Amino acid sequence: MEVIQLSGDTMNEKVAIARQFLVPKQLKAHGLDRGRVEFDDESLRTLIESYTREAGVRNLEREVASVCRKIARRIVTGGGSAAPELAVDPEAVGRFLGQPRFRPWKRDVEPEVGVTTGLAWTAVGGELLETEVSLMKGSGKLILTGKLGEVMQESARAAVSYLRSRADLFGVDPDFAEKHDIHIHVPEGAIPKDG
Repeated sequence: MEVIQLSGDTMNEKVAIARQFLVPKQLKAHGLDRGRVEFDDESLRTLIESYTREAGVRNLEREVASVCRKIARRIVTGGGSAAPELAVDPEAVGRFLGQPRFRPWKRDVEPEVGVTTGLAWTAVGGELLETEVSLMKGSGKLILTGKLGEVMQESARAAVSYLRSRADLFGVDPDFAEKHDIHIHVPEGAIPKDG
């Protein structure tokens, strides 16, 4: 599987902003020595891709602050007067913040029958969605799963109507909808999708 990521320019800009402004500000706010705690570029990329997913950097700063709080707590509860040097790498980010909230969108290199790619609007720009369709013997029911809003449900019904209206063009049995159930599933069930 190939991983689709933010464009290099956007990612590099956010990493630069974090390195130049956000990390120093949060290290100072949490009483950490800038020379002893170092966020590498990969850890910042991990924060951006897996924990924030936003157009700006407000949540990125919150996540950097969260990591800094956990480092400060570790230093304080360690009992030592001299703070150890700590390089924050992607593995450390995972230990401090837990499971990633977002996963990089993966696209199959080989086409897969019954799966297609769509585009969704989100508050932070957009998201690529995979839509899965399955056809099975039945009585003509349309089954919609995933957290779909009203507009998405209407779009699914419209897609089935379009297929039925052009069954001859696509080489499909015109009565397929009476003999089969169609199951349309949009994964990422925790994310509401509408539009």
